[in-house]
Amino acid sequence: MTNSRTAKSTRISYGTMLMGALSLISLLRVLYILCGQLDLSPDEALYWDCTRRPELSYYTKGPLIVYLILLSTHVFGVNVFGVRILAVVFSAMSSVYLYKLCVCIFGDTPNTGDTPVTKEGQITGLTAALLLQIIPLYAAYGVIFTIDSPFVFLWIVSLYTFWKITGNPDKEAGYGLWILLGVLTGVGFMAKYIMAFFYICAFLFLLFTENRRLLKTPKPYVSFVAGILTLSPVLIWNAAHGWVTLRHTAGHAHVADGLQILPMSLLEFIGSQLGIVTPVVLVLIVVAIFRLRGTRRGDFLFWFSIPVLLFFTVKSIQGKVQANWPMTGYITGIAAAAWVFFRKNTFKAMSIHAKRTIVIGTAAALVVTIIGHFSVVLHLNPDNDPTSRLRGWREFGTAITGIYGELQQEGKTYPYGTEVLLVSDKYQVTAEMAFYIKGNPWVYCINLGRRENEYDMWPGINEAAIKLRKAAPLRRIDAIFATDGNQPAHPFVAFAFDRCEKTPLTVNENGQILREYSIFKCYNFKGMIEAKPTTY
Repeated sequence: MTNSRTAKSTRISYGTMLMGALSLISLLRVLYILCGQLDLSPDEALYWDCTRRPELSYYTKGPLIVYLILLSTHVFGVNVFGVRILAVVFSAMSSVYLYKLCVCIFGDTPNTGDTPVTKEGQITGLTAALLLQIIPLYAAYGVIFTIDSPFVFLWIVSLYTFWKITGNPDKEAGYGLWILLGVLTGVGFMAKYIMAFFYICAFLFLLFTENRRLLKTPKPYVSFVAGILTLSPVLIWNAAHGWVTLRHTAGHAHVADGLQILPMSLLEFIGSQLGIVTPVVLVLIVVAIFRLRGTRRGDFLFWFSIPVLLFFTVKSIQGKVQANWPMTGYITGIAAAAWVFFRKNTFKAMSIHAKRTIVIGTAAALVVTIIGHFSVVLHLNPDNDPTSRLRGWREFGTAITGIYGELQQEGKTYPYGTEVLLVSDKYQVTAEMAFYIKGNPWVYCINLGRRENEYDMWPGINEAAIKLRKAAPLRRIDAIFATDGNQPAHPFVAFAFDRCEKTPLTVNENGQILREYSIFKCYNFKGMIEAKPTTY
């Protein structure tokens, strides 16, 4: 009875500590968003722009991120806070379920020390949950709302559900949990297609452990079918659009490049992982994963980590791998590191040098995360500041809003009136224009030789002009064409109008050029010749 009360008290204590820490972190993130340190990233702006065109799926991504932003902006309005608030929510919930996962994995095995088993599991869970908040790779998605924010949450919840199914070999889970797992992974797939690795890792775990008997039952396959059914809207949309997402994914992964050896790409990938996970934490994760190998829980953590990390490491030899692609491989590694290195008994048994290394390395991860949030105060050269691409867009939108008003005013002198279209040649600039120009007007993305993007799925500037001329044949159509960099009007743009007048814009920060833009007033649209996309 005493042990039961102690366990209950401990559970409440560590759970309360976690919720208190997450509440504080979430509050700080909300204040950070409200202070406007960072503008929307181009991808965030694109996802918001997609909310104005609800579909079953989208060219580059599944529909979940769009539906979530549609919900949050409906509640909080079309503003940066409305777009980003769910990043805060999903980050906190990810830590909650990582805590629950660790308690399940490490709280039900014999303990060799004097501390109650439940306390060990909860300390591990608390440590892992907080590590998830301070590692730069994951901390960024607590503020910036991209597909990775809900994806990480769904991956962890799927891990939790799968462990509930397979963690106790003496108790067979029913179909309910298997179907729930299928639905969770299906929704996860609608967030990010890398969720496919969950199926691969789960299959390898079942195949190479005592759980292989489950492969002879219908349950894993029922779960898989449930996932496919959940994913069916994405499949239906792609079937109707020539499976364009597969072409985009293959192009993004450099599949067409074939077999090639790029040592510098490998070094760049390794460097990126050391930067976003931090060196000491990365080493702790890898060492812990292999140290636990051979146990039931260790095999679970291993098979949901190493296959992912190994795949992207090998892939980086063939072509560029984005730094965040292997992020799911570190999640179970964080749990392993929390158990192997951060428990009271194991930490006390380490040498003083090992303790210092772990403490300093973990503190370094926190410092890097904090610096990443406030890098502007360091006056870094924008080329060396990864957050610089999230600044300068508001000024850009304000400038175009002014020019837009000027062009509309000029059009009033034309006898039959004018319409002003807004145009860019890059999806990043197009999306930011749509969000930051006052009134959130429609913006069109023309193709001047770029790869295909989301805006090519929707009506373009020529279709818009035809529609306007049908409504008012004598009305003149002018436009604002904007792009980043200081450059002349592209010949395709110049030929589409009677004349184009350039207004350069330079956004400065701390005495340095943050970004340059080229904005053109374009008069009397005659029709646009666009390049045909050859890459995806």
